[in-house]
Amino acid sequence: MSDQVNRRDFLKRAGVVGAAMAIGIGSQELQANTRRPNLVYVFPDQYRRHTIGFVNEDPVLTPRLDAFAKEGVYLPHAVSNYPVCSPYRAMSMTGQWPARNGVMANCNSSRTHLDNFLKKDAYCLTDALSDAGYHTAYLGKWHLDGPPSTPEGERAVWNVFTPPGPRRHSIDFWYSYGAANNHMEPYYWTGDGGEDSRIDIKQWSPEHEADQAIAYIRNDGGDHRDADRPFAIFLSINPPHPPYHPVPDRYRELYTGKSVDDLLVRPNVARGESGNKRAPGSVLDYFAMVSGVDEQFGRILDTLEAEGIADDTIVVFTSDHGEMMSGHGRMSKNVIYEESLNVPFLIRYANGIQARTDDLMLGTPDIYPTLLGPMGLGDRIPDAVEGVDRSSVIRDGSGVRPDAAAYMRLPPGRPSGGPRGVRTHRYTYQYGRPNQDAMLFDNTQNPYQMDNLAGKAPDLVKEMVGQMEAELERIQDPWLDRRGG
Repeated sequence: MSDQVNRRDFLKRAGVVGAAMAIGIGSQELQANTRRPNLVYVFPDQYRRHTIGFVNEDPVLTPRLDAFAKEGVYLPHAVSNYPVCSPYRAMSMTGQWPARNGVMANCNSSRTHLDNFLKKDAYCLTDALSDAGYHTAYLGKWHLDGPPSTPEGERAVWNVFTPPGPRRHSIDFWYSYGAANNHMEPYYWTGDGGEDSRIDIKQWSPEHEADQAIAYIRNDGGDHRDADRPFAIFLSINPPHPPYHPVPDRYRELYTGKSVDDLLVRPNVARGESGNKRAPGSVLDYFAMVSGVDEQFGRILDTLEAEGIADDTIVVFTSDHGEMMSGHGRMSKNVIYEESLNVPFLIRYANGIQARTDDLMLGTPDIYPTLLGPMGLGDRIPDAVEGVDRSSVIRDGSGVRPDAAAYMRLPPGRPSGGPRGVRTHRYTYQYGRPNQDAMLFDNTQNPYQMDNLAGKAPDLVKEMVGQMEAELERIQDPWLDRRGG
C-alpha cells in the first residue's frame, strides 16, 4: 500500500549509513566507535497504571517497580489510544494509527479476510533497529498475524504460527507464540524452524520468559546473539491477562488475609447487583500476577547489573492496556475509562535520562520514534511514522508537549466507524453518537470518573468537541469524514 514504507525504500532515503548498509558494509564497521545503548522493552498484557505500589491507588506489592521508578522517568499520563491488544502492538511497532496500519481490532481468523493483521512490508521498529546494527529479540505474545480465515459460523482461531521471514520483521531471536492464555503450560515457536518446532513448557509463563530473556542478555553459550552488536529485546508477558487463576501460590500468599473489600478499594467499583460477578473471584489472582510480574522484571534488572551493562541499557516497563476490574461495573478493557486507557510507562537510561516524574502525555504511536531518539537514531525515523518523537521531553523535560491524546475503537474493515474521544491532562471526553450518551469527566475534581458532566456543562462539551476534532484532524483520522457514522 502506498503509505507503508518497505525496507528498500527506507534504505534509499537513509543517507550515508543506509547507503553503506545497502552496498554491504556491515553494521559492525559502521558502529566501531559508536556503541549504541541496548534496549529492554517489557510490556505485560492488561496491566493498568494504578496497579503499581508506589502509585498508592491499588493495594498491590511491587517492590521492584517501586524502586525502578525512582531511577528513571515515570509518565503518569501515558495512554493506550486504542486499549486492546493487537491495535496497541501494531501502533507501537509501526508508529502508525490503526486506519493506516490496518490492524483495527484483535487479530483472529474471523477478521483475516479484512486484512486485519500486521503487513509484512510494514517498516517496523524492529526493522529500523536491525538496519541500525542491532541484534533483535522477541519473546512471548506476538498477536499480530491473521490465522487462515474460518468459515462463517465456526469458532474463530486466535493463535497462529509466524513463519521465519518478512512476517517476523527482522527479529533475530524468536521465542514466541501468537495469542494463547496457557499461563502454567505455555508453548512457543523458537528459532527458524517450522510449525512443528513448537516446544511445550510446564512453568509459569512470565517466569519462563524471564529465564529466556536472562539467558539472551547473558548470551549463554554464545549462541543467543552477536556479542559485538547492541541488542534490543522485546518481552511481551501475557499475565496479568485472563484467565487469572493460573498463578503460582507463592504470589497469592502475598495477599493472605485480604478480603475482596480490602482489595477492590477504588470508589468507582460497582458492588452487589450492579457489580461485575467475575471481579470478587479475580482480583486477588490479578494482584498476585502483578506481584509475580514485578519479581520477574526484577530478575531481568538484576541480570543487567550483574553483566555490568545496566547503565548502557534503556529499560522500559509499560503495558498494552489496562483492566477495569469492576470499575463502573465492567471487566476487561477497550473503553475510555482510566482503568482501561491509562497505562504504566517507566523508562530508565542512566547515561541519558534525568530521573523524575513527568506529565508528558505519551501516545502509543509515539513509542517507536521516541525510543529511537535516545538510541541515537532519531534521524532514521521513516516518513511513514505518524507518531511524534518525544525523546527530548523524556530526556530532560525540554521540547514540545501534546495537550491531548485521541481515543478510538474501530470496526475491522471500517476505519471511519466506531467511537472517538479525547483525553487531556484534566478532562476525558467521548463523543455521543446517535443513541449513545456522551461522556465527559473532570479527572482533577473527579479522578474516578463517577460524575458525567456531558449533560451539565454545554460550553465545556463544545470546547472538548473542538479539542477532539483538532486531534483527529492532526492524525488524519477518517472518522471525521462521517463523524462516527
